[in-house]
Amino acid sequence: MFPVMAVTVVWAAYTDKFLTRLREISAERGKKDADSVMTWLGEVNQAIRWQLAGVEDKYLRCQGNACREYRTEGYSRGTFVPLLSEVFVPLELSSAFVKGISGEELPMFPGFREEDVELIRAVAANELRIWDLLGKIKQYPTFSRMAILAWGGYGKTTLLRHITYTYAKHRHHRYGVPQFLPVLLPLRKWQSTIATEQNLDLPSLIEKHHIPSLPEGADLKLPPQWAKNQLRGGKMLVMFDGFDEVKPEWRKSVSTWLGKYMGNYQKSVFILTSRPGGYKDYTAANSPSSKLYVKSFNANQRQRFIEKWYLTQERYARAGRNTPEVKHIANSNVANLLQQLQQRPELEVLAKNPLLLNMIANLHRSYAGEQLPQRRCELYQDILILQLKDRPRSRGIDMLVPFPENQQILQKVALTMVESNQPSINRQELETWIDKHLQNLDFGNTVKVSEFLNQIVDVSELIVKRDEDLEFAHLSFQGYLAAAEIKGQKQEQLLLEHWQDSWWKETILLYCGQVNPSNLIRAFLNTTEQSAINLAQECLKESPRYKNDSEREAELQQLQKSVSNSFYQQLENYLKNGQWRRANQETYRLMIQTAGKEEGQFLEAEDYETFPCEDLRTINQLWVINSQGKFGFSIQKEIYESLAGTENYSEKVWEKWCKCVGWNLNVVIFDFDAPKAHLPIVFPPWLLDSEGPLPIKYFDDERCISSLAQRLVTCKI
Repeated sequence: MFPVMAVTVVWAAYTDKFLTRLREISAERGKKDADSVMTWLGEVNQAIRWQLAGVEDKYLRCQGNACREYRTEGYSRGTFVPLLSEVFVPLELSSAFVKGISGEELPMFPGFREEDVELIRAVAANELRIWDLLGKIKQYPTFSRMAILAWGGYGKTTLLRHITYTYAKHRHHRYGVPQFLPVLLPLRKWQSTIATEQNLDLPSLIEKHHIPSLPEGADLKLPPQWAKNQLRGGKMLVMFDGFDEVKPEWRKSVSTWLGKYMGNYQKSVFILTSRPGGYKDYTAANSPSSKLYVKSFNANQRQRFIEKWYLTQERYARAGRNTPEVKHIANSNVANLLQQLQQRPELEVLAKNPLLLNMIANLHRSYAGEQLPQRRCELYQDILILQLKDRPRSRGIDMLVPFPENQQILQKVALTMVESNQPSINRQELETWIDKHLQNLDFGNTVKVSEFLNQIVDVSELIVKRDEDLEFAHLSFQGYLAAAEIKGQKQEQLLLEHWQDSWWKETILLYCGQVNPSNLIRAFLNTTEQSAINLAQECLKESPRYKNDSEREAELQQLQKSVSNSFYQQLENYLKNGQWRRANQETYRLMIQTAGKEEGQFLEAEDYETFPCEDLRTINQLWVINSQGKFGFSIQKEIYESLAGTENYSEKVWEKWCKCVGWNLNVVIFDFDAPKAHLPIVFPPWLLDSEGPLPIKYFDDERCISSLAQRLVTCKI
């Protein structure tokens, strides 16, 4: 029995220890599994709690509140600040969109793919708006990366604020666009953070910097990695506003940063705005694939804005009443302002810019019954008088430094900022500058610099606060004041030293609007550089006319001939040498610049309707003379009229005309053997030089011919 007993004892000991250890292991495993289950339940509970907390709705409320008002800094004192939804007029966009007469496929511009052709046919060309593009993102991913370009005052920022507020209020459904969380990031506000903060990524910029800066945003509690998850899931629409306002020394690094995160988050949508000149410094590999331009306000948009603006002003001025009497007063003012715009073409040109139109409306309401200024410089000066003198006086506010001395101080500050290329400045540095100028004007012992600056910010609103820094309400005011200081101090040499620096251009043009710019223009011509000649041409357009000084007026007219000869010299050379392709390209370049557009855009019907007669006559004569009467706009007009073409578009006449001049061949013939009146064809060179058939019908091309023909008649060409 001993062996049996021994085995039994051993087995008992073995099984006891085995079961004990197995129990320990199972207990440990059970503990871990239980911990995992509880962790999972905790995460689910946390997610449910965040969902119930309504984080997205709270964020939308914060972001929407920041974009609720229609703000145009510098013009709200004495008027009421309307809501953006009350006065916003949709902006129209233009780009290199083309479409075939009968649906044929056309060559695409850079960034478009063959499958994107269908979009071109689907979009209403004359009313291309941002919602048209956002609504097509799923079908056409090229619109998930957009650059919207326009010069100052054309409403780029207002457009982004409109998009943001629309999404914040869940009103995007009316446009048939996908749902996004809008994130509006002004680059002038965050450029330093982007350029200098180590290891900053886009989610961190949104969560740690942007959201806390929003109204009530500092109190918003976010789930872990909220912004990153939203970006990865394609739920965000990120808008970078004002790349041109980034300091030149930071533009390369900032564009690299922007490109990196546009590439990292492929599912989300990005929009970048900029002035065209500043956008040229965007050097990142991941650049926006679609480039669009904001079009000038047309007559209908101008009228709609004036009607909306005046109704809100008159209604708010009467405790919000919307009675027939209030509407009658508003309509009377609207009619008077529209009449002035219609009767004075030079004023109507200014009103194409939304910012200037807002300024015009403010002046019109402030100086009821008076005639509005005719030129841009006069408009700015009247605004300064209104903000620094008349409105403070009407409100019973004594300015610490009276007008015009307070303007002189601002002029000196503006010039210093232009010289150092500083669109914004910290308060301490600005007070140091102002104190120096107060001393020179003998106000240093009687006026505290901090109180003077507070008045300029709070009463005149010509300088506004941007976070911790201060800047002029609009860069055009900085340019005008700097130009006025250069004029007063007779420092024209400064302009000659800096004419190649892009940030000086506005100052140069506004200087030319205040003086006789003959000497400056001659200096530009002496450089013989095409860019200087182009600038001379723009200076002449800004220069004042001397109706009561025949000698000065004759001098400017003679100078106009010299500039014109230089401006059109290259075109004449190409035509004389029979270089028809280059001549056609040069014609497009000259006309697009004269129309105030950027190369790559199209000339449209309204551009022809207002094209300067003298420039149109010069271009036409060069073509007609050097082609022995075969090519030229007037030759095209003669054929159009012979087919009963009128200012009212007729599709039958258009088709006959295309056949007569050879535009139905779907190719451009850059040869003297081309059909009569075949050239010029004012399309962007990238389009004419690309492979594929010629897209004869682009946007309202047929209406362009009608408008051009009518303009030639008006100009007696």
